[in-house]
Amino acid sequence: MAAPAPRLHHLDAARALLLLLGLPFHVATKAIFESEPAATHFQQSLLIGGWASVTHAFRMFAFFMLAGYFAGMIRERKGTRAWIVERTRRLGLPFVASLLTLGALQFQLQEALLHKASPHFLGLPLALDHLWFLAILLGFCAVYAAIPANRIAPGERTRRAMLLQGPQSIVLLALLALWGLVRYAAELIPPIPDAPIETLLWQQFLFHAAGFALGVTAWHARIGEEIFALRSRWIVPGIALLLIPYLPLDPLLRPALGKEIYPDLTGALTLRIIELPLAFLMSLATFRLLAWAVRGPNRIVSFFVNGALAIYLFHLVWAMLVLPQARALPLPPDAQWIIASGAVLLLAIASYLVVRTTNLTSVLFCGAPRRAKSQVLPCFPQQNR
Repeated sequence: MAAPAPRLHHLDAARALLLLLGLPFHVATKAIFESEPAATHFQQSLLIGGWASVTHAFRMFAFFMLAGYFAGMIRERKGTRAWIVERTRRLGLPFVASLLTLGALQFQLQEALLHKASPHFLGLPLALDHLWFLAILLGFCAVYAAIPANRIAPGERTRRAMLLQGPQSIVLLALLALWGLVRYAAELIPPIPDAPIETLLWQQFLFHAAGFALGVTAWHARIGEEIFALRSRWIVPGIALLLIPYLPLDPLLRPALGKEIYPDLTGALTLRIIELPLAFLMSLATFRLLAWAVRGPNRIVSFFVNGALAIYLFHLVWAMLVLPQARALPLPPDAQWIIASGAVLLLAIASYLVVRTTNLTSVLFCGAPRRAKSQVLPCFPQQNR
């Protein structure tokens, strides 16, 4: 049996951080794209647009890369069957519970407070919204479980490519760029009739498969300690080089730069070619920064690690309730967004503190029962390392 992998404390922090970065992002996108009238003053803010663009460039890629790495780790440790049962409980239960409760509430609030109807999911009055990531993650786990683990045996070239060593790394970045073009081609396929959410869901599955696959490969190549704290002189210059064309092409930032929201065909293709190599490099930089900053257990970090999933699940309901009040404040858009994001974070934390008080709500929204009062409840789909 393989020796236990050392606990990388900064990866606990990374999983929490990557979800929590979504709170101000969703406050902005709800105001801009899913409200009537749209918050055009948010869209024209360099601060809001810059934050949304930069964090969105890598956040979910890094999240799924971590998920793939932990999937490989726990599958090997517990066996495929036990791992699938655990994933169903820790991810499936929160997904179903949140969809039937929070999703139903969000569907109603979308029209009542933001005055723009929400698309149905599976023909039902349920808003998938931010809950899509759980469905995608469950899908990735199912696909990975169907592949015999002994068939995944990365060689030295793959290891060197992922660690940005030698010409193999250029090949990896080129393959990621090619996968971006695959995404562009998928977007040209006619959508599922009367099912925009289902159409978006399979497109997201296709796109984020790259990050999950890299995470799985990192585990099977036994390079976790290296890649998640990677020292490479190419990371920062590579990020800077790719951000130069990426930022003026990103629809999240273009209005703040005085441009039309969507680029032309050449710009759209360039954006798709750039985004995955950029996401990979920015993810590596984020992991490295956290490896420097988080050296061991920390009470504040532990609190947010434990509560990240519940906080993330509840935050969008609070965003819908807070946004109309924040937008009515006689303040600049940047201040409205900051106040709204702070209020949403505090209210979502309060929701987490409530749901962790009973076994039923803990199981439904955290995927695990309530623990003793002297212990901290891990309200995140933890990998028991």
